[in-house]
Amino acid sequence: MIKNEKGITLVVLAITIIVMTILATVVTYSALDSLRTAQKNAFISEMEMVQAKVNVIYEKMQNNTQDIEYYNSLGQDISVLGDETLIKILGNSSRDGFKYFSKEDLKNLELEDINQEVIINFSTREVISTRGIKIGGVMYYKLSNIPNYTGHNVDYINKNTEAPTFEVEQTKLESGWKFTIKNIKYNSNVEGGTLSYKLHNDTNWIIAGQDTSFIATKPGIYDIKFTDKAGNSAEVQRQVYVEDGMLAYYDGENNTGNGHSDTTIVWKDLSGNGNDGLLSNINNDETSGWKEKELLLDGDDDEVSMPVEIAEGTSMTIEVVFTEHNFENYAILRGVGKNDETLGWHGFLAHTWYDENNIYDGSLYIGGGKDTSVIYRFNSAELDYKTTIDKTDSLVYTFDYSTKNAQVYVNGEKLAEKTYQTNPDSIVQFEINNSQKSYHRVSMYNRVLTEEEIKTNYEIDKFRFGITE
Repeated sequence: MIKNEKGITLVVLAITIIVMTILATVVTYSALDSLRTAQKNAFISEMEMVQAKVNVIYEKMQNNTQDIEYYNSLGQDISVLGDETLIKILGNSSRDGFKYFSKEDLKNLELEDINQEVIINFSTREVISTRGIKIGGVMYYKLSNIPNYTGHNVDYINKNTEAPTFEVEQTKLESGWKFTIKNIKYNSNVEGGTLSYKLHNDTNWIIAGQDTSFIATKPGIYDIKFTDKAGNSAEVQRQVYVEDGMLAYYDGENNTGNGHSDTTIVWKDLSGNGNDGLLSNINNDETSGWKEKELLLDGDDDEVSMPVEIAEGTSMTIEVVFTEHNFENYAILRGVGKNDETLGWHGFLAHTWYDENNIYDGSLYIGGGKDTSVIYRFNSAELDYKTTIDKTDSLVYTFDYSTKNAQVYVNGEKLAEKTYQTNPDSIVQFEINNSQKSYHRVSMYNRVLTEEEIKTNYEIDKFRFGITE
């Protein structure tokens, strides 16, 4: 009986090993197949983009002598590729009329997001890849030669060069953000195209191909481009601020969470924490109210309250992007303490101040410690910065509870820091009043942002709101 059981055990073990081997083979094959499909789709998308552009250029060259001279001057002689490469991609076909275009050369054709090299014949509208794609063990260098390919034709598609329009939907994920283009409206007689994206300061575009969405994992400004199959491109920008530790985020442009309203009295907290701001005594005229990318206050009786709490013993970062209109209406932003409004000094307070002659001159003054002594504030001499009328500035204040270190940044640059002997009191809400300014963005965090994070947010604000240094 024991021998029998051992025999059965060995059989079961053998079967298990065989099944696991089959499963591993299937998974490996599936992964490789997915990779090959992705490579094929990327190759086709890039070649279609080049082909669409060549079709448009061909039409231009038929109608304008200057265009003929210009486009024939681009690219390089195909001899730079060498005979071996040319025989491989052209075979015995004629080489006449072809020019070689590297990735850099393609930029002269307004094709900045192509990751391969091609040879082009503008007279025949032929586009041939120098790298090619292997499918089923066979190399292909032209779209028309790919088995079962029924997409982009070498013939001219559409003479209309007007760009499409589209909208972008932005969704927060657990470890990033998803951008999806939707409601695409074509201004040519073709449909379909290619999505590309990149961080604003990067040089290389990333091609999403036929996909209409992509995942971003880093904060910053994203350039999002859609190119239709006739070669027409449209580009928009979307931004992602640092979100780790964010308690509240108020935006002067997207003040409702679903776009802009000229009359809302609720300033939507875009952090998702529900700390919506409330506006009081707004006139909704030229003196106060919502403008395109800002909330304008008149310095008379306008008020904004933001129910953001920061407990005593908590680190913090406060960001305010504002445009000054009147120094004497001095308040920028203040935190209200738990016991008394005068405790605003104890948690956070920022405003413009006056010089030694009691003349308001745009100097900045920031308070933060429990003690009302000047050692718990940054006076104008320490900050050494003066804003000017109708100038937009980014102001950032940080306080590290563990080290008692406080810092002030203006327009991405650290102006001052000091160590407090005591901590700020708890804050029960933030307020804006006695302020004749425009507010573009206000954010609060329950941690100290790093200098790199502060600069990232500042670069977004600089781009969006036209901050000059």
